[in-house]
Amino acid sequence: MKKLKLILPMLAFVFAIALSFAFVSTTADDYYATGFIKIGTTWYEVDVDCTSGEELCKVTLEGDETETKYQVYDDENGAPLESTSPIPEEIPDPRLNP
Repeated sequence: MKKLKLILPMLAFVFAIALSFAFVSTTADDYYATGFIKIGTTWYEVDVDCTSGEELCKVTLEGDETETKYQVYDDENGAPLESTSPIPEEIPDPRLNP
């Protein structure tokens, strides 16, 4: 029993140190959130890089000559997503991707 009292705390420290190095490095894809934009009367799911901030998250569509800005929402009936940047992100047109 005396050895167990000595070994268990040491084992806990070893596991804590070992698991601190088990973190997998992140990529740019890990920072993207899934949001929804409404084009006409249809909702489309989009992947956007909107980190929480004070600005509203907006996007423009690639190839759109009018450069219409679309508000990004958390879900189809949800609140708008927030962003740290006032500049809209350009994303591929979700109508072209089935």
